[in-house]
Amino acid sequence: MTDVPAVVTVRNLSKKFCSQLRTSLWYGLRDIAAEAWPGAAPVPGLRRAEFWSLYDLSFELRQGEALAIIGANGAGKSTLLKLLNGLIKPDAGSIRLRGRVGALIELGAGLDPVLTGRENIFMRAALLGVGRAEVLPLLPAIIDFTGLGAAIEMPVQFYSSGMVARLAYAVAAHLHPEVLLVDEVLAVGDIDFQRKCIQHMMSYLAAGGSLILVSHQPHHMQAVCQRGLVLEKGRLAFEGTTTEALDYYFSHQAGAGSASELPERTIPTLSEARPVVIERLDLAGPGPVIQSGDEVLITLTYQALRQVPSVIWGFFIYTGDGSVCITAAYLPKPVMLAPGRHQLSCRLRGLPLTAGDYLVKSAISDFEHLHSVALWGWEDAPGRLHVEDALSVTKNVQKMLQQLVMVDVEWN
Repeated sequence: MTDVPAVVTVRNLSKKFCSQLRTSLWYGLRDIAAEAWPGAAPVPGLRRAEFWSLYDLSFELRQGEALAIIGANGAGKSTLLKLLNGLIKPDAGSIRLRGRVGALIELGAGLDPVLTGRENIFMRAALLGVGRAEVLPLLPAIIDFTGLGAAIEMPVQFYSSGMVARLAYAVAAHLHPEVLLVDEVLAVGDIDFQRKCIQHMMSYLAAGGSLILVSHQPHHMQAVCQRGLVLEKGRLAFEGTTTEALDYYFSHQAGAGSASELPERTIPTLSEARPVVIERLDLAGPGPVIQSGDEVLITLTYQALRQVPSVIWGFFIYTGDGSVCITAAYLPKPVMLAPGRHQLSCRLRGLPLTAGDYLVKSAISDFEHLHSVALWGWEDAPGRLHVEDALSVTKNVQKMLQQLVMVDVEWN
């Protein structure tokens, strides 16, 4: 699409905010004075209590293209849309827009709660630079799209959040903007309204419109957007197709705060009070990384002070936060532990776990009384299991649904 003209061009865009109200007001006065004074310039870096909400961001959006902005809360997504819509001013960088911009950024923004839904259609259109004569032919289609029925004659202050979203989207979408900015406001709508919006976005794009979508609904982004940007703390972390961007986001979200931050395990000392110690638990697949569906060799290395007859051993796989035991398996028949350092192993055929990070624990137990002889991961840090999978829409859906296990299904 390199020959298609860019309707949005962002270069080295940065925006900073201040975390303290009084300091922010003082900085605002100084910045206004600096702009008004001939030859003066605003302070380029961060001052005390300031932080970058967006920093050095560059991208382009071309005609007929849809771009998903992906990131955790506080990553700078809404700040970016407000900058693109001209609601706030950047501290550095540039934004170039071609044509009219329609925006749904904050729920109820631009609507007067005292006026009726019908009156708000004309008022919101006026704010977007569209006169009454242009709105009148579009009015039946706008009202029909809202699905509000007789409620269109009610004051907006009596609307639910979903009704407000219906009205705001219908107005912005039917005024034929060249660029449509949509924030998370669709999340307050019901399933029927969300489906109607997705269908409208597809038609809008087919007609040559351009769209920037911010959402926490991966299926919305995958259905509409061709490209995705991942923001992390105001900086561009990844750019690619929507599937690639979601895969990057999910994989980094899954690893944050889970198995990757666990402390290293301290091996207990062999003694009369602890005659059996598990030293290691290793998991190995056929390749350098373990993938979904792989055959996995699980090897337990133990050290015994003396011979221990009639024990069983097993492993337990938990979610990355350690809260849920996904699956477990125990040796069905007893074995004898020989004195010294030895290994026990088993082979897991066809790993059913979806891509993600997991914790693995193990135990050697007395066969007759089932009390624990030695533990791994219960008293200290468990083992870590990282599972990969091929990049696909299915993988993203599994992440979205927080699916942990795959099942072998024969579809008829």
